[in-house]
Amino acid sequence: MWAHYNQETNQKQSLEEHSFNVAVDARQGASSIDQGDVLFLLGLYHDLGKTDPLFQNKLYQKPSLQVDHSYAGAKYLYGTMSQIFPKAAFSNKKLRLFKDIVTYVIAAHHGMYDIPFDGDQDAQRFGYNKTFHRIMQSRENYAFNPDVLQYAQQLESSLPDCGYDNLQDLLEQAWRNFQLLWEKLSPSDESEEAFYAGCIVRLYLSLLKNADILDTINAYDFILELPSLTAKQMLIQGYRRSVEELYASFGQAKTPINRIRTTIANRVKERGASDLTGVYRLNLPTGAGKTNLSLQYATQQMTEKGKKRFFYITPFLSVLEQNASAMKKVLGEEGVLEHHSNVVKESTKEELSDEKAVLLSDYLLDSWDSPVVLTSMVQFFQTLVKTKSSNIRRFASLIDSVVILDEVQSLPIEVTTIFNLTLNFLSQVMNTTIVLCTATQPTYGSDVIKHRLFYAEEADIVTVSPEELEVFTRTELRKFDETNGKTSLGEIADFVLSEEKSTLIILNTKKSVDKLYKLLENQTERPLYQLSTNMCPQHRLDVIKEIKKQLKEEIPLICVSTQLIEAGVDVDFEQVVRSYAGIDSIVQASGRCNREGKRDKGHVTLVNLTDNEENLSRLKEIRHKKDATENIIEQYRSPIDVAALNDCFFEKYYADHKDDMDYPIGDNETGYDYLSCNTFAGGKTKADLCQSFKRAGRKIDLIKDDSVSVLVSYGKAEEAIAVLEDLLNSTDYPTSEQWLHIKQLLNELQLYTVNLRNDDELLAATKSYLDGRVLILQEQYYDKVIGVKKEAASFIL
Repeated sequence: MWAHYNQETNQKQSLEEHSFNVAVDARQGASSIDQGDVLFLLGLYHDLGKTDPLFQNKLYQKPSLQVDHSYAGAKYLYGTMSQIFPKAAFSNKKLRLFKDIVTYVIAAHHGMYDIPFDGDQDAQRFGYNKTFHRIMQSRENYAFNPDVLQYAQQLESSLPDCGYDNLQDLLEQAWRNFQLLWEKLSPSDESEEAFYAGCIVRLYLSLLKNADILDTINAYDFILELPSLTAKQMLIQGYRRSVEELYASFGQAKTPINRIRTTIANRVKERGASDLTGVYRLNLPTGAGKTNLSLQYATQQMTEKGKKRFFYITPFLSVLEQNASAMKKVLGEEGVLEHHSNVVKESTKEELSDEKAVLLSDYLLDSWDSPVVLTSMVQFFQTLVKTKSSNIRRFASLIDSVVILDEVQSLPIEVTTIFNLTLNFLSQVMNTTIVLCTATQPTYGSDVIKHRLFYAEEADIVTVSPEELEVFTRTELRKFDETNGKTSLGEIADFVLSEEKSTLIILNTKKSVDKLYKLLENQTERPLYQLSTNMCPQHRLDVIKEIKKQLKEEIPLICVSTQLIEAGVDVDFEQVVRSYAGIDSIVQASGRCNREGKRDKGHVTLVNLTDNEENLSRLKEIRHKKDATENIIEQYRSPIDVAALNDCFFEKYYADHKDDMDYPIGDNETGYDYLSCNTFAGGKTKADLCQSFKRAGRKIDLIKDDSVSVLVSYGKAEEAIAVLEDLLNSTDYPTSEQWLHIKQLLNELQLYTVNLRNDDELLAATKSYLDGRVLILQEQYYDKVIGVKKEAASFIL
């Protein structure tokens, strides 16, 4: 029997070799979390269906033939467990769940599906069967008895060579693994228990798929050479030395702020070396140097606690790009994987011709099998819930890792339950140390939250004393109107123009930004800038670069921006004006004022715009956070210590929106329910495992995005767009060479895109190619100052 066959080279891999290779590799991947026997079991039987003559015919004669080879191993183990374990034992719900999970993982290793099908198109994958248990029934034209059973016995005869007396011994050891895993979890109710069962499915699938794909890649004497454990350990030791050399280069601290930075760094180093696996908080004021402190903690965990990987994750691409660059300067490039939407793989012709180099690059991207991974919160969240193969495969890479989640307060409230429970699973089962790093910590362990995050016993890595905190306090926050009245844009303009100070004004909507910009434009000769997502990323980067240059020259410029400038953009204004928003946003905005401490105190002014001038009807989360902030701040007079109100703000916000935390989808359905008890399936399955994994993967997104990306003519993009359009206009069916050129141009143009809502009238001003997959905005609708505009230079839509 053969598992793989290459007709061109006549190379083959036997099914027995593949089965044992995958079993051994999967066991190795799961051994550190005591799940090795389960994964050996899954690996050994995952491709049992390839013994079917239909599949062997597919290999040799009919490559296009559709054969579901995942079915047989699932059916075989389902039946065998029913025979080996006493009938009475299945009164134990956990044993029934173990049987369901083993069965499902094998059946789904080439694609997750929903267990209660109920007429779903995915049911076609299992013919006429409607529920999970019934997929184990017999099928017509399937040679289960003569071929599958005989081959299974052949595999089992080799089990003693792998440390198991027989199949019963293997199953009993795997069952003990499963029981041990459950002892680590503390579900508070039936829904949490069901959710954690889904996490186990994802963990097992991830480990199995990684082992299966790697052995398949290597099946034809084309060995993918991954770094050895020794090589990775040497890299990790090198990372630690680099971080220690960085701190040594700072020399003896002479100023009060540098002395406190040194003290904090020493505390973080000690905790990194001593902290056991758990969920921790790193509360750091602006200016404490959290990027370097993250490296300090992570490298200590990797060397002292044996963590295999370090993940740095942030919601903001601007922060990620900036901090990834800073981290790579310290750690170097080797073993460091940067993965987000703006990363372009710039391969030379030589690299493109080196199939092995390309294969390794793709493998590392799909598996996150690098000692250091710098990625976005979107990529991280997709790894937790999406059902695409690469998303599932990345999940296992979080085993034995240290994960820094930066600016975690920016997560939408809708994902709170899924986020909290998955982090619990990572820390309790997968030996993952998690650090929530922000100056505005969400209270995810609050009693107000039904499904809470379990923090470590000494959760706060650093406690900054009031005296130390005062050194970092560089701003004073005041309300524009002490009576808590509303403010107009005209009043803001008058306030800003009354003094010649460099001023940043942050408003909540693009329309209000544009209105204020136009109002100021007619009243001042001072340098005036606008920043919003109406501008493509490269446009914003260019403007920010110019702003930084003028700020260093102490020019009293004015910048009107949406909240995109709040996090991670290293600018230093004399004063900041912030429209009411969440307290977390206000603290972030304050970090753009007097950032370098050149003045005794920078001034941050809160303004509460009228509903007519700042319409938040489309921005539900900002509106809700603003409401919570208003409710709290109206009780205080200026100056206000807004950071001290952080916990009060989140408690109020969560209490007001506790029904929104399970990812509402509509018609009383939630994403959390799909991934747990699945009550909305209508009780159409009696299985102990009952999730709608695929439906949840389709429905749940970290960012609910109803927009489409369009290319815009800005700067250097004009020439590249012209070349792209020539290519796209030349043929409706590009050749492989043309496709390569098109993809290369699209990669180069990633920083020259703007997102438009699906109902935006400007979509009528785009040129559409490749069935709408490439949209190019007509150049007259993009302005070099404000970005996308409704009216064209020469005519109106």
